[in-house]
Amino acid sequence: MSHFILGTAGHIDHGKTSLVKALTGMDTDVLKEEKERNITIDIGFAFLGSDITIIDVPGHERFIKNMLAGVSTIDFTLFVIAADDGIMPQTREHLDILNLLQVKDGVIVLTKADMVEPDWLELVQEEIKEGVKGTFLEGKPIYVVDSLSGRGIEELKNMILEKKENHPPRLDKGIFKLPVDRVFTMKGFGTIITGTILSGKVKEGDRLSLQPKNVEVRVKGLQSHGVNRQELTAGDRAAINLHGVSVEEVERGNVLVSTGYLEPSYIFTGKFYLLQSSKELENRVRVRVHAGTNEVLGRIVLLDRDVIKPGESCFAEFRLEEQMNISPEERFVIRSYSPQITIGGGQILTINAKKSKRFDNELFEVLTVIEKGDQNRLVEETVFMSLFRPLSLSEISKKVAWAETETLKAIEKLQAEKKIVRIGKEIKKEYYHKSNYEELQQKASDILEKFHKEFTHKDGMSKEELKVKISPVIDAELFDAVLSIMSQNRIDIANNLVSLKKFSVQIDAKMQKSIDSVMECYKEDAFTPKTVKELSEDLRLPLKEIRQYAGMLASKGSLVKIDEDFYIAKEILDKGKELIKSEIIKTGPVKVGRVSELFGSSRKYVVPIMEYLDKTGFTKRNGDLRELGG
Repeated sequence: MSHFILGTAGHIDHGKTSLVKALTGMDTDVLKEEKERNITIDIGFAFLGSDITIIDVPGHERFIKNMLAGVSTIDFTLFVIAADDGIMPQTREHLDILNLLQVKDGVIVLTKADMVEPDWLELVQEEIKEGVKGTFLEGKPIYVVDSLSGRGIEELKNMILEKKENHPPRLDKGIFKLPVDRVFTMKGFGTIITGTILSGKVKEGDRLSLQPKNVEVRVKGLQSHGVNRQELTAGDRAAINLHGVSVEEVERGNVLVSTGYLEPSYIFTGKFYLLQSSKELENRVRVRVHAGTNEVLGRIVLLDRDVIKPGESCFAEFRLEEQMNISPEERFVIRSYSPQITIGGGQILTINAKKSKRFDNELFEVLTVIEKGDQNRLVEETVFMSLFRPLSLSEISKKVAWAETETLKAIEKLQAEKKIVRIGKEIKKEYYHKSNYEELQQKASDILEKFHKEFTHKDGMSKEELKVKISPVIDAELFDAVLSIMSQNRIDIANNLVSLKKFSVQIDAKMQKSIDSVMECYKEDAFTPKTVKELSEDLRLPLKEIRQYAGMLASKGSLVKIDEDFYIAKEILDKGKELIKSEIIKTGPVKVGRVSELFGSSRKYVVPIMEYLDKTGFTKRNGDLRELGG
């Protein structure tokens, strides 16, 4: 059974550390400065038995960042309030943070009970009951204790042990994930990191990735509660000895994950809630984003409004100044840039590669479904966000931070619902969103429609041009799949040209006369054909038109394009090929000079023609000689 992780919370000097010591016998204040100042500065750890960890957090407002790192992975909270003080500023802020992180369970521990009279104790309890209304602690029991005399400690400890036995296991997504909350070194061991395993399992010898630096590391050893272990699983507190990274390269906020998963990102969308105690917040305000054990500066972009008022919630996009390793469904807390005050938080919905449009109703519909916990929709949205490239099962799994077996279940369900389609062959399964697939087909149709209106005389657009017009970055296999399905009833493809089925070439008399003139010139010029520019000057027609007409005649097979702006009549070229063939059969391989004599032309024309014939396989070059190709 996995560990039960408890966290303390509450105002400074309300007895959190003393309470932990009374429960476990361990002093979590280990720093020299903590001993000197008699306050908790950083998170501390204590063990109750072999499978219960208590994370003690600082109560001072200047150490909220450390407090957040401590409570980000807990199962249960001991919410500490001193009987002689009652509810104080950090009591309220800590409670806000726990609510925003959606800590589901906990109890209130009223400490220093022996310092006040019984009547005062009753008044404080009434104040507490009123103060926690509307939070996860509403209706929860209040344990009255005194850490020095031991009053109420055994009762509290028994409750913790009972809670441990009935605590449901964490949802395991199959991939290994551990946010780092401490890093240190030990002589003879090297780098050691600690944290709570949120998902997956780890064993000695495993290779993992330390993010966001993307450093591959190997697990040299594992401990939990000071005991060596061969394997640890989701929910366990872990101390992991790493090979491949120095202690200077690791810091709190890093994440240890299965290799290839949880790529760092600068942008995520989430459902954001602004605390009732906060001031109204304007769009694009600079804030502090806390997720997991990390803190990063960024800006909050309100997607459906310009100002959010206290107590309101909305979809928002967070544009970070440094990358974070986060995944959908995680909770986050937002603190103001200055002064540093907790103002809100919420749930991460999607991890984005690019900025979203504001006031986009379609985006809101998708985010609303994801927010409701429909995991299939998270997979669907991940596929939908990849506009010009299908994604493999592995890629989708890594983006949603699930094991491939779980991701495949969602994909198969979405396929059955005709939400996504498979692209590629059996050995290369990739997936693409059906609506994007249909949009690409419509976009291709619109591009061809516009092309046909502008170039009524052309048989169609080249596949290469159509591909670039749809998107310069569209995946080649996806593009081919789009054309394949469209060829069933919407387009024709011939000679590498794409056209709409309903289209027919329209050439008026004037244009036909010009085309005929171009063709006649190429026939007359025989083996000394003019360039497109020279022909334009001779016929006194625009260069653009001559280039179009030559291209049309080439697509119909009347001309052959030898090189850029260099065409020759096909019947002339065929005649030349016969002359070359006969000469080679009669006398053997020929030189360019002999071909010039046969054509009655110069090297200026013969060299590019021979290079074309080499390229097409009619001839084969061997030094200065040409022989017949295979």
